[in-house]
Amino acid sequence: MSETRKVLHIFGILNRGGAEMRTLSLIDDMQKLGKYFDFCVLSGKPGVLDELAREKGCKIHYCPLGPLFIFRFIALLKRERYDIVHSHVSLVSGFILFLAKLAGVQVRIAHFRNTIDVASPGRLRIWRDKILKTMLLRSANKILAVCEAAFDLKWSSEWRHNDRFRVVYNGFELPELECQQAFWASHIASFSPHPIVLHVGRMDEPKNHLRLIKMFARYHQLFGPAYMVFVGREQQDVKQQLLTYIEQANLGPWVYFVGEQKDVLPFMANANVLLFPSKWEGLPGVVIEASSVGLPVLGSDIPGICEIARYLSNVEIESLSNSDEVWAARLNDVIHKEHSPEGIRREFTNSPFLLSQNIEHLNGIYQ
Repeated sequence: MSETRKVLHIFGILNRGGAEMRTLSLIDDMQKLGKYFDFCVLSGKPGVLDELAREKGCKIHYCPLGPLFIFRFIALLKRERYDIVHSHVSLVSGFILFLAKLAGVQVRIAHFRNTIDVASPGRLRIWRDKILKTMLLRSANKILAVCEAAFDLKWSSEWRHNDRFRVVYNGFELPELECQQAFWASHIASFSPHPIVLHVGRMDEPKNHLRLIKMFARYHQLFGPAYMVFVGREQQDVKQQLLTYIEQANLGPWVYFVGEQKDVLPFMANANVLLFPSKWEGLPGVVIEASSVGLPVLGSDIPGICEIARYLSNVEIESLSNSDEVWAARLNDVIHKEHSPEGIRREFTNSPFLLSQNIEHLNGIYQ
């Protein structure tokens, strides 16, 4: 068994984001290897994943940023005697790991996950980032990213020549799922055997829902009937815009919203294609999960998806600059291409996205 280590993960809040979900998915296997996770939440607010983390034996420390944060955080590190601080809060990790170094924590890890910076690059922000990068380089033993593009965003090409920088892909299990002949009958009224186009993602700007429904409408006009199924947490303003467009395009009987689901894999296993035209992502786990169940994917040409497509041939790419008609034609090609779900799954097991590989890499980093 590996050496026992206490690891403190730093997040803003424990909600259902990709980084948070992937970290929680590691807990059971990492505990078997002697690595025990706790969490520090910088917003000071409870999240929807708090209870799950506690059920797995993790402590959650609410430590909001503010005038007393420095003293509280250092006191926490010393009181709990953490061996490792693993920070997931972008360049703010520089400040966090500087404090961890002051507290005597031996292993200090920064983890980058985004491939685009949505904040406006004002002069104050530029200077702040320079200071945080300097602090990070002086304080971090190891600097990780979920994909190469996440490093490229903050570190240009310099990371490729520094041994402290390492890409560690998120890992996923190979699920045991089968297609269920009557699966969609419980979700779609008067279901008939037409293609199922699936989208999985919360309703926020990066997921590009309004563009997606226009792509689907064009497909429907050009190539005949299909169902569009949206899975994910809903925002009423976005959903209302979708419903308005659906009504205008007479798509009502063909579009369904099933909301947030505890397990999205059965929806993937019974669909024909995942349509994923995101504006930006880190390393989109949904695309990898689709591959784990043998589902073809049509995604946008953003860096994270392109990086996945280097390893998984079921992931096809189209440019967001192309028209809805081009996307519709490509979607039709993917739907009618002969795919082998088992072949896709075999390719997934030989990719760097398998959970066992992720665990092996992280366990080595935590030594």
